[in-house]
Amino acid sequence: MICPKCGTEYREGFSECAYCHIPLVESLEEGVDPEELLIKSERNDPEEKEISPEEFISLARSRGLSDRDILNAMDLAPDTGEEQSTFSPKPYRKAADRVEDIRSSAYTLLIVGVLGLIAVFLLYIGAIPVFLVGAGKYIVISTMTALFVLFFCLGVNSYRKIKPLSEEAEREEKKIDEIRKFFFDSYTAETLDREALGSEGDEVNTYFLRSAFIKKTLNDRFMDLDPSFLEYIADKLYNEMFEPDSTASSEEEENGEN
Repeated sequence: MICPKCGTEYREGFSECAYCHIPLVESLEEGVDPEELLIKSERNDPEEKEISPEEFISLARSRGLSDRDILNAMDLAPDTGEEQSTFSPKPYRKAADRVEDIRSSAYTLLIVGVLGLIAVFLLYIGAIPVFLVGAGKYIVISTMTALFVLFFCLGVNSYRKIKPLSEEAEREEKKIDEIRKFFFDSYTAETLDREALGSEGDEVNTYFLRSAFIKKTLNDRFMDLDPSFLEYIADKLYNEMFEPDSTASSEEEENGEN
């Protein structure tokens, strides 16, 4: 059994699609593409029961469609003139977070390297009661010395990266402040909804329409934004404007961790 609308297949015994709430059929008509059925919407038919955006996205992803394809299917993708390949699948990490990771790694490697070399020296002079004689003693000492020197060198190398990355973090924060000032000087929640949703609005796809509008606006104003950074800053601005409570909670958690 298969759903004629979304193409989801069911075992025998099911009679109605769990997503579309319409009767199942034994097979699709010849030449019908389930993925094409999936991305079609009947939003203009008031009598047809619509699936939620979350259900639509989950089902679309299960059929192998990318987020870009899903937005296009819902007529929400911003027309940036760029190919789909320019959208980064990796989540964006702030430079400040990377600085903390590198600083932590650098200090750990340096401490381990220094303490290890001290321990090797004490072992060599016999201050540590480990009974090694002959060639075995020198093999152990040489191996441990090489290992802890490597740790120390890696720590120094990581430490050298802190300064340039810290400068990048400062530039990033200035860019975020610049974008926030432009955005909140240009829009309020009401004015953004008038432009993003139109006069009639669309309660089902509100989030996607707003998000797509924010990304397009930022992309038009700031031409040098990395796609993953664009996704990050757009979500940040959306939460600040429409979900201030969740933004405040996230900032409190982040401050608590620091």
